[in-house]
Amino acid sequence: MQKPLYQRVILDLEKLIKKMKPNEKLPSERQLLVKYGVSRNTIRLALQNLEERGLIYRLHGKGTFVSSIYLDRPNIGGIYSFSEEVMREGQKATTQNQSLELVTPTRKIAEQLNLAENEQAYKLVRLRLANNEPRMFSTTYLPEKLFPKLKISDLKNKTLYGVLKEKYNQLSVIAFEDVQAVSLSKPESEYLAEKEGSPSLKIYRKTINDKNIPIEFTISLARGDKFIYRSRQYNDLAK
Repeated sequence: MQKPLYQRVILDLEKLIKKMKPNEKLPSERQLLVKYGVSRNTIRLALQNLEERGLIYRLHGKGTFVSSIYLDRPNIGGIYSFSEEVMREGQKATTQNQSLELVTPTRKIAEQLNLAENEQAYKLVRLRLANNEPRMFSTTYLPEKLFPKLKISDLKNKTLYGVLKEKYNQLSVIAFEDVQAVSLSKPESEYLAEKEGSPSLKIYRKTINDKNIPIEFTISLARGDKFIYRSRQYNDLAK
């Protein structure tokens, strides 16, 4: 089975980037359109993916360049596999899928998913663990119209993104996140096996598919002593 167009563009650009020098300029969007024969939206999705991962950076009015800084270790702000990251640390990853129900989300959550009034979404509550130690507590909302008849049994021995891809042909391409430092309330601290008031990272995450449609909105609490949030910043020399 062939990979989607944007994934093939990403893989090819990754090979190109590895051969280039830091701060070297990439071909323009127009040149990439001609080279790959795809839509402008596909090129932009591919470039956004590479930028989110820190392989490239863009300067307004000047173009796209190879990043001089690249960290191999994923950060909590990227689209990454919790299981793979924990395994990389030499630990065993497990997920407790605590509940799945069909709900009418609040207006704020509906807006994140581009849902009309009274459209429903699945609410999935999960606890992520490493070596049986709680690391992250998450509540995920998934549009019912995109994932009809989703069952909690679907997630048995499978990752959420794996199910979304295999059962519904939905691929997560880009994630937008807001991160807030918070203190755990008593119920939250019990989920994460921490003391009440312990520091935590609260992450609001919206995931977009290859058609620029929101497919997931997740609110997570990550233990402050177990996660490091990395940010890449560039000086826009054009300003």
